[in-house]
Amino acid sequence: MNNKINRLIKWLKGKRGYKPLYLFISLILFFLVANISTPASLVKLLEAKNPVGYSAITKGETIVNHLAGRFNDPDLKMEDVAKKIKYMIAILLLAVVMWATVAIPIGATGFLIAALMYIFRIMPPTLIAESYMNDAVFFIIGTLVLAVGVERTKLDRRIGFIFLGWIKSKIGYLFIFGALIAFISAFLSARCLIAFLMPVLMRLYKSTVRDHGLKRDKNLGVFIILTIVYMTAMGASGAPSSGARNALMVGFFEIAEKPITYLQWMKYGMPMVPVGIIITGLYLYILFNKKIKYKVNPSKEVKQDMKKLGKYKGNEIVMTIILFILFWLWIFESATLKLGGAIMIGVVLMFITGIIKWEDLDKNVAWGIIWMYAGACSLGFALLFTGTGLWLAKSAFALFPSVMLENEGLLVTVSIITGIITNFMSAGAAVSVMAPITLPMAAMSNLDIWQIGLAIAFASTFGHCLIIGRPGLAIAYALGKDPETGERLITVGDLFKYGIPLLIITWIFMAVWVFYGYWKWMSF
Repeated sequence: MNNKINRLIKWLKGKRGYKPLYLFISLILFFLVANISTPASLVKLLEAKNPVGYSAITKGETIVNHLAGRFNDPDLKMEDVAKKIKYMIAILLLAVVMWATVAIPIGATGFLIAALMYIFRIMPPTLIAESYMNDAVFFIIGTLVLAVGVERTKLDRRIGFIFLGWIKSKIGYLFIFGALIAFISAFLSARCLIAFLMPVLMRLYKSTVRDHGLKRDKNLGVFIILTIVYMTAMGASGAPSSGARNALMVGFFEIAEKPITYLQWMKYGMPMVPVGIIITGLYLYILFNKKIKYKVNPSKEVKQDMKKLGKYKGNEIVMTIILFILFWLWIFESATLKLGGAIMIGVVLMFITGIIKWEDLDKNVAWGIIWMYAGACSLGFALLFTGTGLWLAKSAFALFPSVMLENEGLLVTVSIITGIITNFMSAGAAVSVMAPITLPMAAMSNLDIWQIGLAIAFASTFGHCLIIGRPGLAIAYALGKDPETGERLITVGDLFKYGIPLLIITWIFMAVWVFYGYWKWMSF
């Protein structure tokens, strides 16, 4: 009898990629949430005409009317839409549990999201397919392929020498290298920066553990990866060019007839960057200094790599030219090609010039991560499309006391809600939901519209906990592997473990240093 119970327990616990216990928990949670009674606040939202925050709607429509048109179903009722929203929340919770526990392979969870959306008619079938193959997904595919090309040509070693050739300790890695990439990410997309540097950092990881007689050191891998992920997040508030979320907010300011210039944004955002670097650096140093008991000397490792390279020639030159073409397309043609279209051109050029072969992609591209990110993008889009994200945001506001909806208290509330939504919907989606709801609240709260808008934009970079929150995080997760064994160095559980405390820290930091700090001495 005991043997049978032990076998059952062992089977329920399962192994990575198949854990029946968590599968059962996820399914129970799904059906419980999907079958709750419809809240009155949801009914009120669905019956309201032109609800603030649902930007897709036309004048005089309700969300129900709008979705009836999108589904080409004039008989669609409020109860039907409410059911879709409850299923949407259930799918979201199921996906979070599945990804956190790896109950099934993470790419398979991406498939599961699509299957459930089709089954419960969350969106029209064509829209589900479109949401899985958007520009962000093409960008992720392209960056993973680009990383293969950079590594195959050994160009990553020369890039590593430029960035790390003068860094000689963990403190230097955190506060010099980390500060450098933070400030760069204010002007250059963090996802691009992470895509180029991750192969370099993984080589640094491998050579460091080998030099100390180790086969692996998970703590070192996590430390190296989280530094670039978190530091690029700290730099994102510095300028409007750091990402699409900032560009979206610039657009909202223009709609509100109070446009903001590049330098004005920097005036309010850049002072946040250096203090954010220090706080993040201290957080990571406290976490990992004692866990990594040996000296980390990036300069030594990259210089050893450089000695083995020889002259700069051949495919390295070709790959460099392709990178310059790609940068040119991103800077001057992104309005028409977008980031995904530009990088696909770079991928094709790598095939044409013989830099990579299809077999390289079979072996070295993490297709499961791509499908996971595609599923996450589709989730974010569905939260917007159905009005689920809007209802969750409005419900969150109702939880805060009145003092947190006035003056600087409103800024704190906005940053908390935006930070949470970002981790589930992506930064751009969070800005799209929050801006229309909160910007009109500026006048009645004795605030300037810029204060609320910038608070949303800054907090939308706090996607530290889930892969959907930031494309850069998804890229770092996908490329965060031992370059020789292919072993993954960071897990979804690690993102929760280290990301949630940092999310709380960044909320406090922004409230104290920005809202109640230097903004008090600035005019808006």
